[in-house]
Amino acid sequence: MTWPCNSHLDCLTMEKFGLLSLLLLMLNASADELIPGLVKDLIYVEKNLSWYFARKYCNNLYGDLFSMSDENDLKNLSGSAKQLSWIGLYSWYPLWNWIDDTRANYFNWYEPGDCATINRNGFWYEMSCDKRSDLVCYRFPESLVVFIGGWPWTNCKRYCQDNYDGFPIIRNLNDNTDISASIQDFAWIGLTKVSEGPLKDTWQWVNGESLTYSNWYKPFFCAVMDWRGFWYDRVCFEEHQFVCFRKINSTEFMLVNENKIWSESQTHCKLYNMTLVMVKTQEEINALMGYIHGIYGSFVDDLYFWIGLYNDPWHWVNSNSKIRNWHSMQPDHKDFRNNPMEGFPSCVASMDGEWFDGPCTEPLPFFCLATVRSMILVSEPKSWEEALEHCRGTYVDLASLVSDEEQQVAQRKIKHVKNDYVWIGLRFLAGSWFWVYGDSLEYENWADGGQPQCPVPYRCGALNVTNGNWEARPCEERLDFLCFQK
Repeated sequence: MTWPCNSHLDCLTMEKFGLLSLLLLMLNASADELIPGLVKDLIYVEKNLSWYFARKYCNNLYGDLFSMSDENDLKNLSGSAKQLSWIGLYSWYPLWNWIDDTRANYFNWYEPGDCATINRNGFWYEMSCDKRSDLVCYRFPESLVVFIGGWPWTNCKRYCQDNYDGFPIIRNLNDNTDISASIQDFAWIGLTKVSEGPLKDTWQWVNGESLTYSNWYKPFFCAVMDWRGFWYDRVCFEEHQFVCFRKINSTEFMLVNENKIWSESQTHCKLYNMTLVMVKTQEEINALMGYIHGIYGSFVDDLYFWIGLYNDPWHWVNSNSKIRNWHSMQPDHKDFRNNPMEGFPSCVASMDGEWFDGPCTEPLPFFCLATVRSMILVSEPKSWEEALEHCRGTYVDLASLVSDEEQQVAQRKIKHVKNDYVWIGLRFLAGSWFWVYGDSLEYENWADGGQPQCPVPYRCGALNVTNGNWEARPCEERLDFLCFQK
């Protein structure tokens, strides 16, 4: 909005008077150069984008998708959106951790599977070679023949070699998609473990090629142990007995003959000032086995015990935080309509602060994380110049808004103010608007799309509480105001 002057002389007179007033005010200000503190801020973007495009949007405008480093970040997220909205957590290669937050580097997995199958969703599974499964044979040029019936891996290999051009080799995602689309359930692929030599226990294709592409099925798992001390990965929502332990002067075990899911088992152990058992060496496994055998004897078939080992395929963008706030029974590797999601990467959306995993391609609104200067709302109505004195005496200065991030921060700060306007550090003098803190006026958010020119007597800048627009107001008006904090 523009307020016309009666004459050019009126404008000059007002400018000189206002400039003198402001210079006197600046001379009385503290000589110390104070710098506002920096804070992380949550930016909610109500655009429906896939996780990947949401991250690109945040990278271009703010910083990155919202990731958490402490409990305060989790509190900021809680209640911020009533609909599913992306955050910066995604599923990647799983790493096994003990519940004391140490990385597992000793394992005792029971792995009888030396051959590989593929399922109709494209995931690969280790399987004992003498089990029966369907097979896919390769026929030149570039066609597949599928046989349903169920033969061991060796028989299938021989059949494909004798009658066709052998097992197909999967070198990339296109190969994987073509083969998985042609089968009904599971089928052998030409991948097996090397049994001897320097490459022993590594995977290799039947034609001698090394493994350059893979798609092993690795969802969220926790570990159980059998009576022999071997470990197995199990879905964490299965129910098993469990062993609690603690180490003070000696190791103390406690077997709990109740079937619980993994997280409930850990909670139960904490009631006794214990945790789920951790066995990080062969000696510790032997000690635990001695305890189990003392209770059950030497052979108990189909009996498994939770131990304190879990894999976590979830990673924050630009953060190593272990903070998690899953909704009950999440993550379940299903989409947001409860359909199985095998064969697709997973990303995490939040609703009412709780987290849900789902396909990264789903279009949803999202949270960005930006680093902005710290502001505080002072709810003491003052004139613009009194507000300036207060900010410089108690904090740093009247706040400048030099980006969309800071604009959004300011709007959230003032949303409960009862007046229509709040002072910010904008001032009109010598024919132009400027920030009193000295920031550049490249970013603007004026009402009606432009700066008010020669706005007698409206020469001080304020935020409209309703829409966040900048407007020129009489400097003597008494309003709440935003200050930069140290």
